[in-house]
Amino acid sequence: MLRMKRIRAIALAAVLSLSLFTGCSKEPEYTKYNGSIWDSFDTIISTVSYHQTKEEYDEFMAYTQERYQYMHRLFDIYNNYEGMNNAKTINDNAGVAPVKVDKELFDLIEFSLDWYHKTNGMVNVAMGSVLKIWHDVREYAEYNTPVLPDMEKLEEANKHTSIDSIVLDKENMTVYITDPEASLDLGAVAKGYATELICSELAEKYPSFAISAGGNVRVNGSPMDGRTRWGIGVQNPNVDENYQMVGGNIDLAFLHGRQSLVCSGGYQRFFVLEGQRYHHLIDPETLYPKNIYNGVSILCDDSGMADALSTAIFMMEPQEALDFIDTIPTAECLLVKENGETFMTDGFADYLESCGITSKTPIE
Repeated sequence: MLRMKRIRAIALAAVLSLSLFTGCSKEPEYTKYNGSIWDSFDTIISTVSYHQTKEEYDEFMAYTQERYQYMHRLFDIYNNYEGMNNAKTINDNAGVAPVKVDKELFDLIEFSLDWYHKTNGMVNVAMGSVLKIWHDVREYAEYNTPVLPDMEKLEEANKHTSIDSIVLDKENMTVYITDPEASLDLGAVAKGYATELICSELAEKYPSFAISAGGNVRVNGSPMDGRTRWGIGVQNPNVDENYQMVGGNIDLAFLHGRQSLVCSGGYQRFFVLEGQRYHHLIDPETLYPKNIYNGVSILCDDSGMADALSTAIFMMEPQEALDFIDTIPTAECLLVKENGETFMTDGFADYLESCGITSKTPIE
């Protein structure tokens, strides 16, 4: 009995010596926290994050909320805010004068112009004049019998959608729309861009979190609970005979590190007229909604890029879309046509539960 106690004492001394030598052998303990932000980008923004203290979590949430609120106001095309030059300020000064803006807005517009050229015009933030007509028609349809916009008005508005009317002056941080009838609409990229920027800032201090902003999900690191990957639902975009979402997920994607999953479709902002759905994703060539897919999911390492890609891909036939995604090294896509037919890049399968990936699949 005494001998056993001595052996245990020796073992304990060895562990203590090792602890002193290495500093401490015990891993920091992290607690999982869930949070929500309700007042930005007209959606619920949900967070999952791991922290060592409640104070750290509160700091994380306060920063996240402040940044989302700020960028919501900055990218807003409908409202003015005291002391801020935002996207509406730029539109209000179209054909009048350049507007000095904050770096985040300048960089978003510069990013958008770049993706206009990369997508051959499928992502055009200068389409505000056309998109406003459709926005007003959808708003009217909420409380009245739906009507389609006048094609002559759409064609007239389309004369004022040139991307070249947006002039950027980086030295002075100004944006000027030279055409007084043109206007910005940043809806195709703003939420994803804001999410990417905020998550990049958070990642400098917080190692483990996931943020879901509507259909935009961005993860950082791995969960601090023994899993190697975050499980993210791939939203089922299919609808019933009344164009209401069936609900649920069509699969589960397991992400890690710096990755984004963006699911978009015509299943939220739309109206139905004579059995036809008219959603918010407008083809710049026809000036009408493009009806190929119920939903498009993009997986890549940048949420802003994923937003731009989902908009562009929505306008392409499946093979064209797959070929285009192949030119973007870090991007994968999943396409669900209106008839339920599914197309997917080979790389997308590397993250799906249906293809054998789990929350504990090792990271290569």
